[in-house]
Amino acid sequence: MVTLKRGKGVLLAELRSAAAATAEECIILTTSGSHRPVAVLDGTLMLSSRAVWILANGDPGEAHILHTCHRGKEGCINVRHLYLGDNAQNIRDMVEAGRSTRGERDGNSKLKAEQVQEIRRLLAERVSYKAIGERFGVSQSTVYQINSRKIWAWLPPDPA
Repeated sequence: MVTLKRGKGVLLAELRSAAAATAEECIILTTSGSHRPVAVLDGTLMLSSRAVWILANGDPGEAHILHTCHRGKEGCINVRHLYLGDNAQNIRDMVEAGRSTRGERDGNSKLKAEQVQEIRRLLAERVSYKAIGERFGVSQSTVYQINSRKIWAWLPPDPA
């Protein structure tokens, strides 16, 4: 995380302004890095969007602070764009906003979506996990996890 370098009291004034925002546009809190901006509020280091929520609405406890604009990573702190959610909602929002690294966007993935669909076709034809694993260079466990939808579950059936 990147801490913001601003004059004494300037960051808190920006956070308070964002907490009282009435405009619909994103309020982007810029940083010198590529990470979400952070702030210290009441001695606790937190994401700036969380600090804005606390200033406007009080402590949300364990709840996540989510963005309707999907621009939290860019530094949006407009309170009108913030809402409470849980981890599952946070993950859904990440996927909907196209920030997920699941599937072939994951740098560790050995498979592409088309290959997973081919694996599913082969499984439907009762080809063995071992044969499929050898063909695609993955373990039998990976084939099993595809079959049981522990991985790649979000990938819809092949339209063909």
